[in-house]
Amino acid sequence: MGILKKIFFKISNNILRRVETIKNSHCGESCYIIGDGVSIKWFDLSFFSDKPVIALNKIVFHKQSKFLNIKYSIFLEPWYFYPIFWDRLDTKKWLKDDIHKLFRKFIKSRPDVYFFTNLSNYPVLWEPNIFFLFQTIKDREYKFFEECYLNGQNIYQGSIQCAVSLAIYMGFKEIFLLGCDYTHDKCRNKHWFEKGEGVHAPHPGYQKSFFDIACKYIKITTITMEGKSNVLPSITYTDFTGQEIFFKENKDLTDISILNSLTKSPWYKIF
Repeated sequence: MGILKKIFFKISNNILRRVETIKNSHCGESCYIIGDGVSIKWFDLSFFSDKPVIALNKIVFHKQSKFLNIKYSIFLEPWYFYPIFWDRLDTKKWLKDDIHKLFRKFIKSRPDVYFFTNLSNYPVLWEPNIFFLFQTIKDREYKFFEECYLNGQNIYQGSIQCAVSLAIYMGFKEIFLLGCDYTHDKCRNKHWFEKGEGVHAPHPGYQKSFFDIACKYIKITTITMEGKSNVLPSITYTDFTGQEIFFKENKDLTDISILNSLTKSPWYKIF
């Protein structure tokens, strides 16, 4: 067993080091990180085509994602791309849904987009545009990773932390967050692909320790539907784009086939 472990870690180390190929690849640039928050329902994404995009989770299935300059896509859920997977947080059951099939289709159709996921998915994902991540990036030249480690901050704890960390590693100088609603004072729960407007559910101090460290290395602004942020500098969608917010329902934002696939997940209310 000890020999097998050594072999596995040696192999995985080579796999994980592939992320080094994107180091400093965007020095001095600005980017958008776009998440799945329900505020996206009020935004016209065509106004965010001017910068590279790091897409989180299911935003790639939004109809207007075709207007975005998506360079990177992140879906971190471990063990997710197997026929069935263990939901360790919510249902604590073995589950099966079709979302992994949607991601597989996206990965194959967009070889120009680098897709990041958890190392546990490696045995069942083999496309050349996939990067695997686990725990940290072992690069001693990057003080940001060291500072996060010393302060107990896991850079892969969630998709936002992962995206911000990768943006710093790639040399971006500025990030604008969209649909990262937990960073908003007037936060609503739910996602853009779920039915309804969501319910106000503030998350005061969301990931403040992480953002306090990250803001030493990169400028971060969160774009809100209304109001400000209690953890980051912010600007409203209207002030940023010059456009008024306008609500659209989920059925207007993605294909019905995708919504039907999402209904098979126990966490979402789609219809």
